[in-house]
This record gives sequence, structure tokens and C-alpha cells, in this order.
Amino acid sequence: MINKKIHLLALTVILGAAANAQSVQDGVKALYEGKVLGAKSIFEKQADKPEATYWLVRADVENQDKKGAQATLDKALAAKPSEAWLLAAKGYLQLTNGKANEAKQSFESALTASKGRRGNDPDILNAVGGAIATEYNNIDKIGDIQYAVQKLEEAKSLTEKSKDNWMKADVLTNLGDAYRKAFPGDGTKAYGAYSDATTVDPSFAKAFLKTAMIFKSQRNYELFLQNLDKATAADPAYVPAYDALYLYKIGTADFNGANAVADKIIANSDPSPWNEYYKAQTFYFNKQYDQAIASANGILQKMGDKVKPKLYKLLAWSYVDKGDAKSALPFMEKYFATVNKDDIDAQDYGLKATVYAATPGKENEVAQAYDEGLKADTTVAGRVKLLQDAAKSFGDKKQYDLQGAMLEKLAEIKPEAQRSVNDYWLAGNAFLTGKQYEKAWKDFDIMRTKYNHPYGYLMSFRTSSIFDSTNAKNVMVPDGEKLIEFSKTDTSKNAKTNLFSTATALATYFVNVAGDKDNGLKYLTLGRDNAPDDATKQQLQGFIDQVSKMKPAGSKAQSSAAPTSGQSAAKKDSASVKPKSPK
Repeated sequence: MINKKIHLLALTVILGAAANAQSVQDGVKALYEGKVLGAKSIFEKQADKPEATYWLVRADVENQDKKGAQATLDKALAAKPSEAWLLAAKGYLQLTNGKANEAKQSFESALTASKGRRGNDPDILNAVGGAIATEYNNIDKIGDIQYAVQKLEEAKSLTEKSKDNWMKADVLTNLGDAYRKAFPGDGTKAYGAYSDATTVDPSFAKAFLKTAMIFKSQRNYELFLQNLDKATAADPAYVPAYDALYLYKIGTADFNGANAVADKIIANSDPSPWNEYYKAQTFYFNKQYDQAIASANGILQKMGDKVKPKLYKLLAWSYVDKGDAKSALPFMEKYFATVNKDDIDAQDYGLKATVYAATPGKENEVAQAYDEGLKADTTVAGRVKLLQDAAKSFGDKKQYDLQGAMLEKLAEIKPEAQRSVNDYWLAGNAFLTGKQYEKAWKDFDIMRTKYNHPYGYLMSFRTSSIFDSTNAKNVMVPDGEKLIEFSKTDTSKNAKTNLFSTATALATYFVNVAGDKDNGLKYLTLGRDNAPDDATKQQLQGFIDQVSKMKPAGSKAQSSAAPTSGQSAAKKDSASVKPKSPK
């Protein structure tokens, strides 16, 4: 009787342990919910299983611990060098290290090792395609995203009759990610894949989040928020959806709402020093920059390189807004070196530009940062705001060449219906202020040729009178002639003044530079006929009489016979006199 009780007690303990044991799939779900440390603990207890090792590698990478991931994988591969899951993990790690070609070889080896009577293993296909779709934007020259699409579509086909709805939903969601990378700017196919995923498994919160991000990229915030609500309703513990909502509330300056969401994030996350991040963020919102910096540095000291990249961004912005952009440099660079490119917001490039603008010798990187921001934000409204901020920043720093470049880009990206002559005026005037006369001329020329605006004619001539004062480039004289012809029909009050000053400037050029007596007389006469007063008219008549007596071109006497005051005045005007902004 005693022996039976002992046996029964042992059986009870075994059954209880089996009931409480967590599977690899439990770890995968924990990882998807954002509980990286909890997932890692589960995978470590299942270390004898190659699938668990694959996911442990993924968890370590998520935990900013590539060295730990590599050590785990090396140990497992030493024992089972031809195991499909381990080869897939090897390819994934190679991708995260920027080794795209080596990764593809590892993936091919993994698929070969997994091949059975029915062909490739859908789990390995999903691992391969999902890894590429995840890392695609982080690696230059990663290869053809269609390779990932192909593998995931094959996995989808092989799992259509499967009863594992979670697996099917995961395949479809990874496929949606691959579609988004394969067809940038067109979320139609991705949306369909995500929708199919939520139909297959309504509890698969990740697909709702991915759908939300499509709408966010389109600035359709109503549907973005609706799908975030669906994600948290499908899985109330799904931290990535709360994190997306938190960032949205920050962006809309709803700091109380953000703090409420932060409480949900902490409640559903692993216990970790990282949870102090939200306290540091609150200091930043309240413009307590020193406290934010101290709090963030405290997290950094406890976690080291395992902190999430956004901590570096918080430190960088804290220093920038404190007025110490130079100190932000290492944190900004660390952020861009560690962040997943899919998580970069267009405004992050504004941070990069701001920090580089405060760093001597980084002028080229400033403009490049704004170019990257334009590529990151495909919406017109977002790109317009980014360029407006950039132009203001450069203007405040008196970096007028860069200001003009940003204003030119602003004119380029605006829809035709929203573009106006004033866009080119602002760009040209910035270049003019920075004494970049040829660049200014290009914008003024557009004002003239596209909009037939008086300032376009006037400012084109004034700028070319500076950079082509001897007409060596054959720009100054044609500009003057165009201004004169336009002014003859112009009804504005400045038309006669423009005729007079341009005619006398051209007369000076033709007589004193070109030695062209006939054209000199022609423009002196036009200047006299449009002189502002009798005294000036008499003075010009005197010059006409003098030039009329000049010897033919090539004689020594002719060079000093013509007036020089007209050209000098024109030069002075072109360098310093600016009309008011066009209406």
C-alpha cells in the first residue's frame, strides 16, 4: 500500500510538471508579445531542440546581444551542423551582420536540409522569408526581396490545409511584410495578406498592428487607431501595439495619454531597468532636460548595450533641446547605428541634421540627412514640413546656401496645384543672400519663364550682372534684353525705372566692354527716353553725343568715351537691392 502511494505521488508530480512545462511555441508567442526576457528563459529550458535554439538566437538579437546569440548558435552547430533550424538561425544572424550573400547560402542549405517527401518544410520557409522581410531595409544590397516573397508564398500554399491557425497567420503576416518591401508605396497586397492573417486567426494581434502601420504611413490616423484597438483587443498583452500607440500620443503632444499607455506597457512587460525609460521620457516632456539625461544615463549604466535604440534618441533630443547639440552627437550616431530602419521616423533625420549642423565639418552630412528624411516620408505633407523645418533651421544659422537648397526641394516636391511663384522667389532670395548668384539665377529664371513674373525678369538680370558682368557666358546681355522687352509692356509703376536702369547698364557694356558703338547708342537712346527727370535726360544726351563721335571698334580713344556710372550703379543694385516678396 505504501509502495502504491509512492508511485501515485510520483505520477502526480510528473503530470504536474508536464502541465506547467512551457513549449517552444509558448516562448514564440511571448517573444511576439514583446516579452523578450521571458521568451529567452523558455527557449533556454528547451535548448536541446533546434527550433528552440533558432528562437533563442532571435530573442538574443532582439535583446541587443548578438555576441550571446552567436555563442549559442556556434555551440548548437558544433553538435548538429546540418540541422535546418540551426542553418536558418545562421542565415538570420548573417543578415543582421550585413552579410546578405552568406545568409542566402545558409538559407538554401537550411531548405535543402528540411526537404521531405512533400518538398520544403513550411516552418523553415517561413523562417527564411520572414528573416529577409524583417531585415531587408537594414542591409544595403541584400538582394532580391522577391526571393522572400517566393518562399513565403510557397509556405502559404503548403499550410493552407494546416490546422495550426497561428502558424498560418504568421506566414501570412510575414508575407505582408515582404509585399510592403517588394512594392514600396503600394500597400494593397500587404493589406490583403494581413487581412487574411486576421481572418485565419482573429487573435493574431501582430497582423492588426501591421495593418495599422500601413494606414499610419498614409497618415490615415483614424484607421491607424482603429487597428491598434483591434490589436490590443485580440491580445490585451500585446506590447508592440501599445508601444505604437504610445509613440502616436507623444507625436500629438498628448502626454497624459502617453503616460497612461506607458503604464500598460510596463504592466505587460518583463521586469527590467528598461521600464524606467518612461520616467526619463516624462522628464523630457516636462522640459526637465537635465533630469531626463540623468535618468536615461542611469538606464544605460544598468543595461549597457542591451538598451533599446530609442534611449539614445531620447538622450540626443534632450541635449539638443537643452541647447547643447554638440553633446548629442555620439547618442544620435549610436541611435542610427543600432535602430531597425523600419522603426525610423522621418523626423529622426531632422534630429540627425540638427546635430550635424552644430558639428564643424559636417555640412555635407546635414543636407544628406534631409535627403534621407525625404526618402523615408513618402507623404507630401510630411515632406513639406521636413523641408520647411530644414529651411528655417539653415536660415536661422545663416547657412543660406543650404537654406536655398531646401527651398528648391520644397518647390520640387509640392504638387503642381500647390506650387507658386513665391516658392522660387524664396529659394532664389536665399541663394542671393548667400551670394550664390548662379544658383539664385536658376530660380529667378523659373519665375520668368514659367510664371512671366516681373521679378523673374528683373532678378535674373541683376544676378547675371554679377556672375556674368562681361557677358562671357552670354547670359547677362540676353537677360537685359528680355527685361527690356518685358518692361515695354509692363504696366507696373516700376516698369519705366527698370527700362532706364537696364538700358544704361547695357549701354555701358556695349560701349566700354564690347566696343559696339551701334548697340551702345541704341541703349543710351532708350535710357534717355525713359530717364526719370530732365537732368538725367540731358546727361544721357551728352553721352550720346560723345559716343557718336567715337572712332570705330579697335581704336584706343573709344574705351573711355562712354559713361561708367550706369554699370556701377547696376552692379550695386544687383548685389544689395531686393524687391519685396511677389504676391
